Amino acid sequence: MAVRATLPDLNPLDGAALRALILPQHERLLLQHEQLASKEEQLASREAEIASHKAEIESHKAEIERLKLLIAKLRRMQFGRKSEKLARQIEQPELQLEDLQASETKPAEAAPAAAPTGSVSKVQPVRRSLPEHLPREVHRHERAEKRCPECGGALRKLGEEISEMLEYVPA
Repeated sequence: MAVRATLPDLNPLDGAALRALILPQHERLLLQHEQLASKEEQLASREAEIASHKAEIESHKAEIERLKLLIAKLRRMQFGRKSEKLARQIEQPELQLEDLQASETKPAEAAPAAAPTGSVSKVQPVRRSLPEHLPREVHRHERAEKRCPECGGALRKLGEEISEMLEYVPA
């Protein structure tokens, strides 16, 4: 329920008194108008920011879909034959897809899409050696001849391969 204030009788007042009553009201209205304009500007900038974020998200989603389709196509191409070149072509979009999906889970950090690099090096997994407390059997495979059959010179070791197995059961 709104309470209405009645206006005082303004007829007996002179121009200076009327101005004195109206000027504070007018200044208050101007201040409210400026505050409203400032809030509208803030709202417009926030809406523009939201729109740009939505566009960026849509762009990421489209790129993810494109990479998924590309990976599926390359996998279908690989099904019939094994090709190292094709495997490398598949790895690169997979890495980009992982980066995009990782950046999609972190919306606060806007990370640009990774640019494809010229060469892709395949990293071989490094196996850890077996624990030291396990028993070991050493088998050396040496030649019966100690001298070169052609020149008669002494044979020397060129290199060695070491492999470890937990257990070997012949089939």
